[in-house]
Amino acid sequence: MSSPLNVLVVGGSRNSGYYSSVRLLKKGYTVTFLLRNASVFDADEDIQPHVRSGKARLVQGDALKIDDVKNAWNEASKDAPVDLLLFSVGFTGKPGFHILKGFVIDPPNLVTQSLLNCLSTIPKVSPSPKIIIISTSAATKSSRGKAPFLLKPVYGYLISGPAADKLGVEKVVHILSGWEWNSKANGEPSEEVLPKDWTKIEGLPAPGSLNAIAVVHAAMLTDGECLADTAAAQGQKLPYRTGPAPVAGYTVSRRDVAHFVVEGVLAKWEEYGNKELGIAY
Repeated sequence: MSSPLNVLVVGGSRNSGYYSSVRLLKKGYTVTFLLRNASVFDADEDIQPHVRSGKARLVQGDALKIDDVKNAWNEASKDAPVDLLLFSVGFTGKPGFHILKGFVIDPPNLVTQSLLNCLSTIPKVSPSPKIIIISTSAATKSSRGKAPFLLKPVYGYLISGPAADKLGVEKVVHILSGWEWNSKANGEPSEEVLPKDWTKIEGLPAPGSLNAIAVVHAAMLTDGECLADTAAAQGQKLPYRTGPAPVAGYTVSRRDVAHFVVEGVLAKWEEYGNKELGIAY
């Protein structure tokens, strides 16, 4: 993409969303962050130069509050239409632990509801913004079945609550994009994650109408370095594997996920757009 993009990032205060945003800013793109804590970047030497230049815009708000999300869209669109929504909301704060359920989050639909708020407030412009969602490799029943043996209890028990929330995201994306949804193979999100009448939410795109979306399903995330940058500098092949989701593997660093999001999915949209993608070492 030759011209600078205008990007709205929801969930970019840390982790893969943050590293992706830094890459976007370094390319000269304008990035608007929706942040629950607008001071999170006060001492961030990678972000502050872009705040001073006006390329990084910080909007305080909570993705669980629809008015805050509307405001973020408005702020991001004030000079030009938004080209890309990067959605990387994860599990913030300290999750509780239940002996029978593993880690639990409050609310249990944190990610799903945040996505619904983002999708139901998309500005009615043409073309609609592209959407990239960063998710996990084992949200559905079928994908957990393909996970490496030692990770099965992690996905099936230890983080089953967060994974159940991501299952809600999976169904929302499939239905609104017109992708096949197999309840038997994938499982069904509970009603506390995704209400039965969710498709009737005001402003939500009609089922089958989203046609510019990609979902990146990452293996277990680590805080390792971006091996892809090192490999590129040395003229070597990429250290991570990608393809139709799920891509079986134990781990991948958040920085390498960001590399794939920006240098792969976004830069090669004709190849990667409108697909479910996996990434792992």
